[in-house]
Amino acid sequence: LRKTSEQLKFANTKLHELDRLKDEFVSLASHELRTPMAVIKSYLWMMLDKKNVSTLSEKQKIYIDRAYTSTQRLINLVNDMLNVSRIESGRLTLTMQSIDVGELIDTVDAEMLPKAQEQKISLQFERPLQHLPKVQADPEKVEQVLINLIGNALKFTPEKGSIKISIADNPAEKTETISVMDNGRGISSEDIPKLFQKFSMVGNNYLVKQNSQGTGLGLYLSKSIVELMGGKIWVESEGEGKGSKFSFTLRTA
Repeated sequence: LRKTSEQLKFANTKLHELDRLKDEFVSLASHELRTPMAVIKSYLWMMLDKKNVSTLSEKQKIYIDRAYTSTQRLINLVNDMLNVSRIESGRLTLTMQSIDVGELIDTVDAEMLPKAQEQKISLQFERPLQHLPKVQADPEKVEQVLINLIGNALKFTPEKGSIKISIADNPAEKTETISVMDNGRGISSEDIPKLFQKFSMVGNNYLVKQNSQGTGLGLYLSKSIVELMGGKIWVESEGEGKGSKFSFTLRTA
């Protein structure tokens, strides 16, 4: 029995060591990958700039634009992996401060609007008429969560669809609820529990093969960030084809 206990202790120590090495590798690889990808993106952007784009053929424009989009996708993936590594090793730091979440949503809404317009999707922020109290949160991290949720809605909302952002005050709970609602594909009841898991894939085989299918890291990161700030996050959907509503709470200041 004693020998078995020692073997288990040794195995547990080795597992912790392997987990630490894994985190270090992901962190190092992410840092090393970001610089060359940023350089590639910069050169592709220069080629697509108005001053230079006139010298390209239509096919060249299409290929370079696809390369630029794919490079940005890789940069986002690497950033997500780096953030996951920081969260799981307890190294993600928060800069908590009193912020007006409405003003922050205005900023994110303006940033995401061109992408929505390009996809012919209506993106609206339904700002409440009454003044809401400020929340205690890290503005950069809240912005990241909002970009993840709006970006996710854009992936699964068809042309001429709509996405609405709203805020609700919960005085009794001393929180505010921020929601991102769309009228897109919706989510089946079987897939809802999988959504906030790391690298989770939902939907049938057809959906998984689409370009819109992500790694699942965005929602996993959003959940981790919201919970680190003392809030909670969840999703509601009446089923496939009936849209979805992602909501998260933040504590009032």
